[in-house]
Amino acid sequence: MNTRRITLIIAVVLAVGTGILTLRYLSNLNSQQQQVAVELKTVVVTSQDVPARSKLTGDMLTLTKRPAGDVEPGSIEDPKQAVGDVAQISLPAGTVLTASNVGTPYSVGLTVRLKPGMRAISIPVDKVKSVSGLMQPGDRVDVLASVNKGPGVPPKTFTIIRGAIVLAINATLEGAPTTDTAGATPPPADNSGVGTVTLGVTPEQADLLTVADINATLRLALRSPEEPVRSLPEEKLVFADLGSAAVPAAPPVMNVPPPLQPAMAPQQQRPVLSLGPLVTVIDGDKVISGK
Repeated sequence: MNTRRITLIIAVVLAVGTGILTLRYLSNLNSQQQQVAVELKTVVVTSQDVPARSKLTGDMLTLTKRPAGDVEPGSIEDPKQAVGDVAQISLPAGTVLTASNVGTPYSVGLTVRLKPGMRAISIPVDKVKSVSGLMQPGDRVDVLASVNKGPGVPPKTFTIIRGAIVLAINATLEGAPTTDTAGATPPPADNSGVGTVTLGVTPEQADLLTVADINATLRLALRSPEEPVRSLPEEKLVFADLGSAAVPAAPPVMNVPPPLQPAMAPQQQRPVLSLGPLVTVIDGDKVISGK
């Protein structure tokens, strides 16, 4: 009897232990499955609607957690990585930022580099007029206009714009990346054969630059980055100075229609021959006048 009891007790203890171990195993298994199912990832999302080609600022972004399976590859996890970038497309509030929907201003285009009230205008230059091609996007330059006033008259030069920012040289924009996707440093852009330089100016300066480009010879002077932009005043280009030296104007030619018929030369009055005294001859009943 004692042996049976002992055997029964041992069986019950083993059953209880096995049940406990089984429950723990199943509990751990369920916990792991739940953890895998709800794994979250921290990502950067927009806190407001962001129009396309808008520059991202810190107040437009916020951090949130999304299920890892719902997050696209290349998602941005730090707001500092996105501040200063530009929205490639319109981003509604709550959109996860990725490398495909935001980009640097260099990759997006030139318009995002223009501040309100600025205009981008290009002028043709050669290697000499562009400081031997040594300028780089982001430098500041003065624009000089030389007016040729004709033979024997020395030309006159005006510094019509001071401190204009160079937005692009040919098709090279400001802010080109220093490294490519593989981490290698790309070769610098070759500006030796400069053809055009795009400057950021005000609307009034754009009008002036257009007139000066047509009527004068333009040249760019590179400025030191440590010199204030307004250290020297601009020189007013007087439009009366454009063109050659003043020449006395010829008298206006009257537009007189030609005569329908050539004028007849006045005829000279012929002298009247005076006749001598007349002789009256009477022949019967007839009277004949004669000399």
